[in-house]
Amino acid sequence: MDNIKRKRSWSKAGESSQTVAKPGLTARKVLLCVWWDWKGIIHYELLPYSQTLNSTIYCEQLDLLKQAIDQKRAELANRKGVVFHQDNARPHTSLMTRQKLRELGWEVLSHTP
Repeated sequence: MDNIKRKRSWSKAGESSQTVAKPGLTARKVLLCVWWDWKGIIHYELLPYSQTLNSTIYCEQLDLLKQAIDQKRAELANRKGVVFHQDNARPHTSLMTRQKLRELGWEVLSHTP
């Protein structure tokens, strides 16, 4: 199989045009989800190849994050609670996620669009 991608280009009379190779196949990608505070990483999780993040998976991750906070940052969980910041991606703003964050008792900072 030929790996040449044909593109139009200007060339002077008598000059041959340049060939450009197509980009090769990329390695399989995974999604790394990371939660941290000023002391460092609290919890991380790699999603399996081709799995996307949805509200159900995100809420499961929040439960695991709660366990990690209780274990690694007990002073944070016991004192004032967790102040949580995230972007406005759909799994982060779904009703299921908002209910989970309320259940956990975490304060969520707003993220402007």
